[in-house]
Amino acid sequence: MRVIFAPWPAPAHLYPMIPLAWALQAAGHEVCIAAPPAIKDDIVAAGLTAVTLGPESAPVARAAGMPRPPHIREQMDRLTESLDLAPAERDPWDVFQRFMLPGIWNFHPAGVSPKEPNPVVDDFVEFARAWRPDLVLWDPGTPSGAVAALASGAAHARMMWGLDYFGWTIERFAERRDRPALAGVDDPMTEAVRPIAEKYGFEVDDEMLYGQWTVDPTPAGIRLPVAKGRTLSVRWVPYTGASAMPEWLHGRPERPRVGVSLGLSRRMYFRGGWTEIPKVMEMVSDLDIEVVATLNEEQIGGTPVPDNVRVVEYVPLTQLLPTCSAFIHHGGFGTFAAASALRTPQIILDSDEENGLVDITIEEDGTEWSVVRKHPECSPTAAYVNAHNAGLGLHHKVLPVDTMRKQLLRVLEDPTFQNGARGVYEDLQATPSPAEIVPMLERLTAHYRRRG
Repeated sequence: MRVIFAPWPAPAHLYPMIPLAWALQAAGHEVCIAAPPAIKDDIVAAGLTAVTLGPESAPVARAAGMPRPPHIREQMDRLTESLDLAPAERDPWDVFQRFMLPGIWNFHPAGVSPKEPNPVVDDFVEFARAWRPDLVLWDPGTPSGAVAALASGAAHARMMWGLDYFGWTIERFAERRDRPALAGVDDPMTEAVRPIAEKYGFEVDDEMLYGQWTVDPTPAGIRLPVAKGRTLSVRWVPYTGASAMPEWLHGRPERPRVGVSLGLSRRMYFRGGWTEIPKVMEMVSDLDIEVVATLNEEQIGGTPVPDNVRVVEYVPLTQLLPTCSAFIHHGGFGTFAAASALRTPQIILDSDEENGLVDITIEEDGTEWSVVRKHPECSPTAAYVNAHNAGLGLHHKVLPVDTMRKQLLRVLEDPTFQNGARGVYEDLQATPSPAEIVPMLERLTAHYRRRG
């Protein structure tokens, strides 16, 4: 069986695919990962075959870091008003339209002519037709994966890396189809994929939007309600990059070690928003602990670094977390999942944001820039660790430092949190591993593949 993985070109989207790619390869299948050049080196570092889509000069995907021109802002404002969302629905919609949709637009711009060249997608379809995969596993931010599969006769499925804001949004539009304000209006996913589908002679339908099935590594208790499509659950096996282990990680720490991270994706793609760092540094400064903060110079800025804090720009979480008694982080799903899989109690820097997830700056020409107030997934992940006693969510913008310090000590000293982290790990272990779902992928592929 030949399998193409099609991630959105960022490490946080690639890394969740790698353990399943390894499992398929170990089972004797041919595997490659097709993506724009930005993550070529990351693919090769994982020991997998990279297929580069588009020219080497292709722009790096920016997603939420992209400026929003006035007509996009007006379009999203109209859709928000027309949807008339309940309060509980506003956060998922805001996450989708602020963070997920711009990432789709990087390579799937809505409203363009089907005749317009699209080097990344055109290369993808051309490669699929030449290589003739049996299965394409595509990131929901790369919906052209479904088009490439159809063009080559392959079976295809979405592979999630976090919560399904994509399917959730499609279903909210479908529920409101009869409202006059939405008459003749398609959901943004359909609008983005339609030019590509029409270019290659296909119509957009549910199978193109949801995949023939979905591979989902997120725990069932944290998923958004999405009714359509078959879901194949798989255990989250953490892969957080490849590098030599530094010597200071070889032995056991003499004092309790606490890790700190604000996420690689947030550093790479989001603009600003490092206001929690001074408070975190003050929180840990007077404690008899060792802190390892994976932050770069821009994130540290002018914040004083206490003597008990080691700042390293990068170290794989799979190396760091097994040595940690607690882990303070921004709540991104990949970071949360790595800590969960490595049995580490978590402190997630959450906050209540009554006016949305971003601060907006509008320039003289009307172009809008977003500065992230908090990671879009931190409230769901904080709620999950709280519910399972696997850690705490800290509303760092309102809590005084003394209270935050006491909460950190509570996580370090109360065995309830270690037991809770172990319980989350055991729940993950009860989910089929990547190797265990390979036979099911083989059967589904044989069923859906459109050629003899």
